[in-house]
Amino acid sequence: MTFSRAAARWAILVIGLAVPNLASAQRTVFVNLDQQAVNTNSGNDPSLNSYASTSFVPGTLDGYPALDAEQRAELLHWFKQATVPFDIHFTLERPAAGNYDMLVFGSEADNGELFPDLGCSASIGLADCTDADDENISFMFWGCMPDNQQMDLRRVAFFGLTALGFGWGLEGVGVSGQVMGTYSLSGLDFGDSCVAISGASQCTHSGCAAGQQNSSADLTPALGVRIDDGPPTVTIESPANFALVDPDITITAAVADTFGAVAVTLEIVEIAATQDDDVPPHNWELSDVPEGMWTLRVTATDADANATSAEVVVCVGLEFCGGAADTGAASSEGGGDTSTSTSGGSSEGESGADSSSTDVAASSDGGMVSGVGSSTMTTSASGGFGGGGADTGCGCNSDSAGGRGFVGLGLVGLGLVARRRRR
Repeated sequence: MTFSRAAARWAILVIGLAVPNLASAQRTVFVNLDQQAVNTNSGNDPSLNSYASTSFVPGTLDGYPALDAEQRAELLHWFKQATVPFDIHFTLERPAAGNYDMLVFGSEADNGELFPDLGCSASIGLADCTDADDENISFMFWGCMPDNQQMDLRRVAFFGLTALGFGWGLEGVGVSGQVMGTYSLSGLDFGDSCVAISGASQCTHSGCAAGQQNSSADLTPALGVRIDDGPPTVTIESPANFALVDPDITITAAVADTFGAVAVTLEIVEIAATQDDDVPPHNWELSDVPEGMWTLRVTATDADANATSAEVVVCVGLEFCGGAADTGAASSEGGGDTSTSTSGGSSEGESGADSSSTDVAASSDGGMVSGVGSSTMTTSASGGFGGGGADTGCGCNSDSAGGRGFVGLGLVGLGLVARRRRR
């Protein structure tokens, strides 16, 4: 596509033609949590760390140094969770080639230095009606959130998505419970009905009356419709298969899938007891497990109803566990003894020149088994998810082109008690 960046003069955000069947190009977002210098040398080009807005002063952002590896994985989970209907891929690694958007993170001091005229706004993004620039840098300032919210990663993702939404052509909306609106715990997705724009609307929103916006309808042409990329992968990292373990067991599993909304469940097969843990890191703690052999199965089901399972057998209070211990990982990629995979579901889904404008929008805010090997099983079925939050935000116009436990599962008779580890 060859949109002129001059189209960005239209101001604060949005996409025009909402024709889902024409969407085909996937979108990639680099979630850059590291320190990053941003310049104004090349218009709006994330690959060159260049951002152009009349309100922007070049400088360096701190990134998000407080996040460890597990917290980074959880943040990525929330970004994916909120954008399941769309063909959009979030990554913590900068793409080696191709077009992509970049979301950068900074402190309160960074906000004041880079956007001195806006006040401390957690979400700042290019006001890009019709998504004319096609790829942008957006800003999430965790330092502009209250101290007690800065490690609430669901909330952080909400404001990050609001910043990205500006660059995808959206405006802030005057409702709670959806991205581009006011944050609520149940509102981590984009709205799918026409709602009132917050303040004066500067963009045209397909299918809605003047002054209204249907975020999902507007995003579909820019992001594309999610495609079924096959089943998730599951690896049980601990304990090892046929391991001799103590009565207190910690199970950890790694789950990977391109899109969000992956449901992850641990099952103790012999007693058909299950417990969900959909948010990474995926781990469960069992206490006072009785003597015997136990099959632990982890199943992940993705947004297209593709399911992959991995299992290990462990022995409590025994001298031998029925087989030689392996590496401890059962995986849909072949880490276990067997692996099968079938997928099914849905299908479907760039740089500009120069413009100038000064418009800005901002806001705030008991059975035993023996000889059972590690294995993986994959099934699939048709399915899909629909689309459907920000008290802070800025649309800036271009001027140059814890672990889960088994609680209340009725396992007292078998002595199985689980504890939920606080994140």
